[in-house]
Amino acid sequence: MSADQHAERPPLDPRDAFAQLGGLSFDNTSMDAMLQRVAELAKEVIPGVAEASVSLIAADKATTAAYTGKLALELDETQYGRGYGPCLEAAVGEEIREITDAREETRWPDYTRICVERGSLSSISVPVPVREGIHSGLNLYAVEAHAFDDDAKGVARTFASYAAVAIHNMHLYESARELAEHLDIAMRTRAVIEQAKGILMSQRRCDATEAFDLLAAASQRSNRKLRDIAQGIVDGVAGQDRHQN
Repeated sequence: MSADQHAERPPLDPRDAFAQLGGLSFDNTSMDAMLQRVAELAKEVIPGVAEASVSLIAADKATTAAYTGKLALELDETQYGRGYGPCLEAAVGEEIREITDAREETRWPDYTRICVERGSLSSISVPVPVREGIHSGLNLYAVEAHAFDDDAKGVARTFASYAAVAIHNMHLYESARELAEHLDIAMRTRAVIEQAKGILMSQRRCDATEAFDLLAAASQRSNRKLRDIAQGIVDGVAGQDRHQN
């Protein structure tokens, strides 16, 4: 897409973008979908952006979690391959990194040479705090030099802060949902084990401890989960009852 085409694209009102981020339904949105929407809204709301991406760094491994176009993905991965660059420094150092003119930039000469070749002469990378142990950055690429004025930088900072809240809340929601699912599984597992123990206590004339030991021994012998052994016993008795009835 040409610089003229980008210039003709009217930016989205920041208030509308913030409202969209705040209005995303956690029930119907995955983390991947939210990050993709963050990248898309950044391109729409921040003047001068040709393509945008969201970088995530966890356990010293950097990935592009969302991007709006090939240019953003390629320039992100160019930095990952070299182990340095503005998007990495912004995410980890939690400070904005800007390239005003890639043809004159001296901090990352190997990287900026690629920027010029790919047609991106300026960029901004803004940190997006997510949670401890995970670093994130919003990367904004422009085709022209000096594409981001003070107003654009201000919008970028504010947008990144809204995105950080949305992503953090999504993470909390997914963690809570995962915990609830684990608790539900644990409760159902406990219930079926208790049922199986009751069946064994009745059949073997033993107490609860001995019944559990029988389940554990069967699990070890068959190399199957104890819950599966218990479910088999319960299902077997239920099948007998249905057959008798």
